[in-house]
Amino acid sequence: LTLPPLRERREDILPIAQHFIIHFNKELGQSFTKLTDEASLLMYRYDWPGNIRELRNVIERSMILSSPPIIGMESLPWKIKGERGADIAKEALAHGSFILPEAGVNIDEVEKELLVQALEKSGNNQTRAAKMLGLSRDALRYRMKKFELGG
Repeated sequence: LTLPPLRERREDILPIAQHFIIHFNKELGQSFTKLTDEASLLMYRYDWPGNIRELRNVIERSMILSSPPIIGMESLPWKIKGERGADIAKEALAHGSFILPEAGVNIDEVEKELLVQALEKSGNNQTRAAKMLGLSRDALRYRMKKFELGG
């Protein structure tokens, strides 16, 4: 059975996302109902190179980083939000509106995700990635080694 990639059947993205919300509600003991309109639009526009597996991971991660009942765009990975996500994140930090979810977060996972995103956005240029994170290049390399992110 061969299925075309999600980018060729965008109409399936949101129903599949909703399926994963229901699935992870049961698995994580949560009560999410849906994605915000803005989050839905960003997910619809994204190309999903990792297909359904990537979509599943994004929904699970977003549910861990959000508070029920709605998943907002602030919990989506930067690669889905694009440049707008960086502006929103900076504004949220400036206004103190990043809120720790009730369930908490694994700080190492958050740090690793930020490193991965900075490296992706910089085209794996360590100097630029370090600057994005407000780190020295040596501090970035230390953290990359800590999380086994190549080097």
